[in-house]
Amino acid sequence: MSDTGVVVTTQSGGGCALSGELTFATVPQLWRELQRGGLLASATMADLSAVSDADSAGLALLVAWRAHRRAAGADVGFVAPPARLMALARLTGAETILA
Repeated sequence: MSDTGVVVTTQSGGGCALSGELTFATVPQLWRELQRGGLLASATMADLSAVSDADSAGLALLVAWRAHRRAAGADVGFVAPPARLMALARLTGAETILA
């Protein structure tokens, strides 16, 4: 997915990597991808080290992503979230989502 400012790539072992921005502008397409049951819906790990910017929509996506995976009897872990995303998570009490 590159037309929205964020790229999702497959990694070995059932993981994926996100790069670019997780913002109000990019999250809607990622949300649809999650709902369609694509790569996000099956990923067991998400590397966020290349996420260059994130806002509350990005955090909401990660919370929903984890809830979606748990409802399916699985989980997703988030690796190397950017500092801004961690700050938002702390402000909202959602830091355990990113831990």
